[in-house]
Amino acid sequence: MTSHLRQLIQAAFIFLFLVLGQSVLHAEKITDISIQYAGAQTVDRAALITQIRSKVGSELDAMEVEKDIKNLYSSGLVDNVRVLTEPHDGGVRVIFLVRTRAILGEVSFIGNSLATNRLRKETELEIGEAFDDTVLETARVNLEDLYKRKGFSNVGITYKVGGAERPGFSRVTFVVDEGVLERLNKIKFYGNESISDRLLSGQMHVKASRAYNIFKKNQGIDSSELEEDIVRIEEYYRNEGYINARVTDVVREPVGSKVDLVIHINEGNRFTVNEVSVSGIKAVSKKDVLPLLEMREGAVYSSESISTDLAGLRRYYSDNGYSNVRISPRVDAASETMINIEYAVSEGVQSTVELINISGNDRTIDKVIRRELALSPGDVYNETRLEVSRNRLMGLGFFHGVNVTPSDSETPDHTDINIEVREKSTGTVNFGAGFSSIDNLVGFMDIVQTNFRLFGKPHAGAGEKIRFGVQYGRRRKDFQFDYTQPWLFDKKLALGTGLYYRDLLYLSYKYDQTIGGGYMSLRKPLGEYTTLSFKTSLENYQIDVDSDSSNILKEEEGEYDRALFAVNYVINTTDSQYLTRRGHRLSLGTDVSFGDVETYGVQLSGSKYFLLPLDTVLSINGQYRTVDGDDNVPIFEREFLGGARNLRGYEYREASSTALRDEQGEPLGGRTAAYFTAEYSFPLVNLKKFRGHVFYDGGILSNDSWDFGGDYLSDYGFGVDLYLPMGPIRLDVAWPMQTNEWVEDKMRFQFNMGYQFR
Repeated sequence: MTSHLRQLIQAAFIFLFLVLGQSVLHAEKITDISIQYAGAQTVDRAALITQIRSKVGSELDAMEVEKDIKNLYSSGLVDNVRVLTEPHDGGVRVIFLVRTRAILGEVSFIGNSLATNRLRKETELEIGEAFDDTVLETARVNLEDLYKRKGFSNVGITYKVGGAERPGFSRVTFVVDEGVLERLNKIKFYGNESISDRLLSGQMHVKASRAYNIFKKNQGIDSSELEEDIVRIEEYYRNEGYINARVTDVVREPVGSKVDLVIHINEGNRFTVNEVSVSGIKAVSKKDVLPLLEMREGAVYSSESISTDLAGLRRYYSDNGYSNVRISPRVDAASETMINIEYAVSEGVQSTVELINISGNDRTIDKVIRRELALSPGDVYNETRLEVSRNRLMGLGFFHGVNVTPSDSETPDHTDINIEVREKSTGTVNFGAGFSSIDNLVGFMDIVQTNFRLFGKPHAGAGEKIRFGVQYGRRRKDFQFDYTQPWLFDKKLALGTGLYYRDLLYLSYKYDQTIGGGYMSLRKPLGEYTTLSFKTSLENYQIDVDSDSSNILKEEEGEYDRALFAVNYVINTTDSQYLTRRGHRLSLGTDVSFGDVETYGVQLSGSKYFLLPLDTVLSINGQYRTVDGDDNVPIFEREFLGGARNLRGYEYREASSTALRDEQGEPLGGRTAAYFTAEYSFPLVNLKKFRGHVFYDGGILSNDSWDFGGDYLSDYGFGVDLYLPMGPIRLDVAWPMQTNEWVEDKMRFQFNMGYQFR
């Protein structure tokens, strides 16, 4: 019975019940309510009773019975309802005679070559649940869509319902006429006089199968994907200036067991821009707006550029407080090959920030959030600053997510900003083991709280950072405590202080270097991407040299006390510290030592990252440092090259000429070092956190300050990176290109598993 017919019968019954039944049922008391089934009982009585409002002991009310009938139909449990009455115990028994909906007991398929389990899953039918024609029709359409995606463009599917083995249950059988599986042989184009077949096929997702692609080798033409490809081709033409280009026909030509797709195109004329104008501008200057546009006089028309212009204009207005601006493009033909473009602007009214509402920060203090915002109450509303504010908050590392949304204020021409944060745990305890080709196996423990509060309770939520770290292994012992207050005196001025002790046996097999000390630093942002930092430290160095070492190395033995003052200026526009894809970082610094060590040094370093197609990245990194001062610059102040962090084709500190070694071949370092690295990285096996890279390293090491006369050393190689929450794992294989009696011409592995923390 169709739903339409069922509704007519229901309406007729209600009418008769209301018109004829009032006189019979007037003032009758309900003494019993009964559920009776017409056909199989597929729904429990209790489930039906819950849909009935009429109660035993109440007077029979035709309007209530009407609602009961509607509730039963609305529940989806019944296909038909009739209401009968009979005398019972001095009153009346109300009988609901129902035919319940069929319950699915089995789903089967006839004529299918695709896996039955895959088809059953696509129907989304659940055994044991009620169903009707609407549900079955949805399942049928889902099955046809699946077949068309698999390349069966002429598939036809019907269904029939019969009794299942269990009483009260139904079996649904889908009958599949698959037609012919269309496997693509070749794509041909006709009518494309201006754009090559190669460029057009490059816009398509439908591709001919290839022997090396085992996952798509036996798949057919996906009809829905082909429809999307037609849209992509037409859009590509519009972006090349062919406004009226259309795909007029797609023909399937059989070629053996496969088909050729023949795509017919009517290109039309190519249009260039005759004139671009902006109308409706009152609050801003046209001189400021017009340079923002990509569409200019003489340019080839592009629908993509139109979209870019609209986005740019909206952003320009929103950055000037006009959040409700509306911009409509109008394109008119100026000739057979020229067009005029007009952007009609409705500016609205400039808006000012009224309130900033913050929610979700159960632990983080309000001012920690507000001080990161690029907008304040009273400022002109600015969408770019709103996005900067969100990025700053996410950069704190305190939140899983940050939603920043504007809303209309109660004050006219004002906007409220609503900031909703989702806090995450900011205290971590990391421990385990790390390994590198420099200091071998190291056990580590790292306790960090990045949202600490030193003064006041609870000791959390003020955005301060505290860390205690231990690294302990055969070739190093490292203990460090750090505290950072990022907003000293509520100013954007970061104070850092800490204590450390390091016993570094990995520097050489000939001597042991121990450092103990403490530091204090200040870091001040000078702009969005620039910082200036100052650091002072008091340190004690101890150098213990083996007895069988050379005399020149034994002269380094002893204890040194020094005070260090350093200044560093940094410009950093990189998009991520985790996996950098674009931007640059420049650093210029100088340091001066006093006490037993009287030296000064200058350092310049830089990195540039270029994001290329297919998520590949080209990076150029380099560093220059020179140290000068008294005649005897101690070995811990001298520069070394070689190892996993610079020249990877050489062992740690072994990228050195013979002139910079003692008679036993021990590297003594130099006063000037310069190196650079060019690296090209790319994703591997479709995993975002697994990448490969190839590289070239080059550098010089000179014995004199400010001198570039040292021997040039270089290497090349390849490697892989795995980015994990604990830190990156990096494996490099490299070959040195210049060797000497102390450096062999052989392949070297450089391995580093992250355990060096913030």
